[in-house]
Amino acid sequence: MLYLRFRPKRFEDVVGQDHVTRTLRNAVKAGRPSHAYLFTGPRGTGKTSVARILYRAANCDNTTDGDPCNECLLCRAALDGRALDLVEIDAASNRGIDDIRDLRDKVAYHPGEGRYRVYIIDEAHELTTQAWDALLKTLEEPPPHAMFVLATTEAHKVPPTIVSRCQRFDFRRIPYQATRDLLHQVAIAEGMRVEPAVLDRLALVARGGLRDALSLLDQLEAFAAGEIDMAIARAALSLPSIEAVRGVIDGMTRRDPSAVMTLLSDAAEGGADLRLFAEELVVHLRALLLLAARADGRLTDELPEGEVAWLRERAQSWSVGALMRLIQTLSDALARTRDAQQFQVQTEVALLTACDLDTLSPSRPAAPSPPPPPTPPPSPAPAATAPVTSAHPANPTDEPPPPEEEEGDASAIAPSRDVPEATLQTRWLDVVEQVKTRNSLLASTLGSAHPQAIDGNVLVVAFATPFNRNSAEKPANRQLIETACARVYGTPYRLRCTVKSDSDSGPNLLDDPVINYATRTFGGQPKRVTPDQAGL
Repeated sequence: MLYLRFRPKRFEDVVGQDHVTRTLRNAVKAGRPSHAYLFTGPRGTGKTSVARILYRAANCDNTTDGDPCNECLLCRAALDGRALDLVEIDAASNRGIDDIRDLRDKVAYHPGEGRYRVYIIDEAHELTTQAWDALLKTLEEPPPHAMFVLATTEAHKVPPTIVSRCQRFDFRRIPYQATRDLLHQVAIAEGMRVEPAVLDRLALVARGGLRDALSLLDQLEAFAAGEIDMAIARAALSLPSIEAVRGVIDGMTRRDPSAVMTLLSDAAEGGADLRLFAEELVVHLRALLLLAARADGRLTDELPEGEVAWLRERAQSWSVGALMRLIQTLSDALARTRDAQQFQVQTEVALLTACDLDTLSPSRPAAPSPPPPPTPPPSPAPAATAPVTSAHPANPTDEPPPPEEEEGDASAIAPSRDVPEATLQTRWLDVVEQVKTRNSLLASTLGSAHPQAIDGNVLVVAFATPFNRNSAEKPANRQLIETACARVYGTPYRLRCTVKSDSDSGPNLLDDPVINYATRTFGGQPKRVTPDQAGL
């Protein structure tokens, strides 16, 4: 495999981790390596490779500027996997207290070949609390010949008492250009004929993980017999085309839902992995966010300069808030949705919502909305009471503040008569429209919910999923929904959120994202049609 054959053998061969390798080389040259190290960072950035180089460098008698010679018997044994004093432990499989006790009992034995016995504990965050406690004593008072390297992608799961006894090194994602250059060198060394655009895409898809980039190139080499071009890369790896990703971003910028849905559908039907497509979108949207917020100082480490320039031209058309909400929605879908069909629905809803945002750009007014504005609630009939005798006369022009000046307190709206349940249903879309002026993503969540009943001064609303219910119950979202209900229904209600049960009379038509979007865009109320009514 390419990532094994091209594993770095010296500190100077390690790509993108100069802050780590320089410190370790100096420690080796001074003859004072630490007894414990914590290597943390994303996968495929060189943590285990550096730990193995450290073993050879600390024990080699023929080091050059802190690098091992890789020619002596000890170095050759380590490179061939025959080193007796290099102990690698997979904490994901050996995570219990018994495994660590066995290590603790054997650590007192002197090394048989070199000066140090090195223990590499990979995926260290998988160790149990009891195992950490068993290891702590050894790290507090280690034998002079023992060295520990704890490698992990989740340093926050390592107990502080352990971290405080280690030298910590944070491995960074490999810069885009460095990844691309290494892929080019490997392709030449292997005699592979690879189109430059393919190397660009592999470096981008790897997201700073060099091992991932080499694994993808290895997969392409096995798939293709001749020259590897973009068509082969897409067929072998289910990669979405960069043109499709750019087209979706342009479509959302223009608020063109038809173009966005066409591109997404074409990508899915063409064999592209929609998860990879969504991940590409998140990467580009994050870059847009950094550009819009003017925090793009290191963006060229992650993306090609041409891609950054293309995104910079479009950043001015987006607001920071809109990008943050869209990125959060797509990231949530990636994290929680495993079913492919449901994931496609979640992605479509997020992208359609982005096309319907009211404030894509702070520099230009929002596009007019096709549906007519919601009818204002009827004013309460004046009470038949005596005139108010107050030291301060009432302001004859006193009216409810406009939405943009509203403080969001539903109790400030004067109550009127109770709203019939039929009215609750027919006016619910007006509530959604009111919420959309403040929070488009919350409005999308409300679009798949429906009011069930009124219990005193409490409005019971059923949501499609527990996730949507929890989102609505956040204090800021709850207050926004209650205020919108008070404006539309003319009566302040407190919100009670539930989840639709299986016993509900059929699924809500608004649960379908396409129907929901069409209803919010063109107005009207969806109705069920039986086969007889449809003439079938």
